[in-house]
Amino acid sequence: MSAKKHKCIAALMTAKAASAISSIQLVGTDCENILKKIFKPLSDKPPVFSIGSILHGNIFDGNTPIDEVIIGCEQADCFSINCHGNPIIVENILELLKKQGAEIAEPQEILTYLGRQKHGDNTIAIEADIAETKAATIYGAKIIRHQTKMGLLQSCQWWLKNINTMQIDDIKAGAEQVLSDSKISNFFINGAKIVIAGPPNSGKSTLFNRLCGKEKAIVTDIAGTTRDWLSAKIRLKRIQAEFFDTAGLDETLSEKNIVEAQSQKQAIELIKNCDLVLYVLDCCFRGDNEPPPQVRGLNKLVVYNKCDLANNLLVDGLKISAKTGSGVKELIDEIEQTLGVVDFDIRKTVCFTDRQKKILEKAVSADTKQQIEGLIQELLKGEFVV
Repeated sequence: MSAKKHKCIAALMTAKAASAISSIQLVGTDCENILKKIFKPLSDKPPVFSIGSILHGNIFDGNTPIDEVIIGCEQADCFSINCHGNPIIVENILELLKKQGAEIAEPQEILTYLGRQKHGDNTIAIEADIAETKAATIYGAKIIRHQTKMGLLQSCQWWLKNINTMQIDDIKAGAEQVLSDSKISNFFINGAKIVIAGPPNSGKSTLFNRLCGKEKAIVTDIAGTTRDWLSAKIRLKRIQAEFFDTAGLDETLSEKNIVEAQSQKQAIELIKNCDLVLYVLDCCFRGDNEPPPQVRGLNKLVVYNKCDLANNLLVDGLKISAKTGSGVKELIDEIEQTLGVVDFDIRKTVCFTDRQKKILEKAVSADTKQQIEGLIQELLKGEFVV
């Protein structure tokens, strides 16, 4: 769907849930005509839909009032209806717009249309406008915006300008560097996935609750209390991270019953797909604390918990007490250091969408400059799916 095919498209730009206010955006050449049919201002004067004006009145379906609204005339062929956030009211307005000829779309369709109006065929800039609205941190938003001024846009333009004189391996090396830096920038833009793993009863759930700032996980002295994983998004110093509290890793538990086997399977699957494992051990336990095969070789931090119960603890690793909070701030510092975000320069050239990443990966494995040139052109001006 595009605004070229439909004279008016409309989308709910706020969450699809009850709220104080909801906002519906309309774009296209027929929007003003539709609004004139369904909107009546509170004043006796006829509405003037000029750019920058704000109109106060009611939306009507025939003679039946739906809601009192504020209409913002944001730019040519672009309007916002700000209504009460009752989902029933929102649905009634959308149905009325549809009945009047508007095509109902998703928010990204509106953003794409506005992006094309603003940036023309500059696909990177359009993607940036959309990605910025979803960035997990202010640093992430700044990284994205930089790619439209210097960063990725400038690098692509420079490669194209100098492609005839550059060595193909130099272009590939540049693309590889962008992909490498993008792994770290992604933590600022989308956040990191961190799994809290370890043997049963090592204090994983207590640490999870401590990081959350409240009790989300059940904590007891009984080993194996956690069977289903829990997650929570937590703001660290520089990035946002989603932490996962998992069942204690113990191969013997899988042999007990189907529930235990499924819990072990879920924990292992989460570990495989995370950015960092916090492998939590009970520092008072004197048995075998060797990490299991599922954790070896992964990006991990070994965390010795319950240090408040141990005297003169001599171990190599982070020492904390999830119960008292001792060492948790230092743990957060170490998490960000391990993920590489502490000294990361947010002005680096990176890619910030899957489309950009896939194109750069193809460029790295390309055989000819002609192939690379086509890929860079696609990166700059290609179509994308919202």
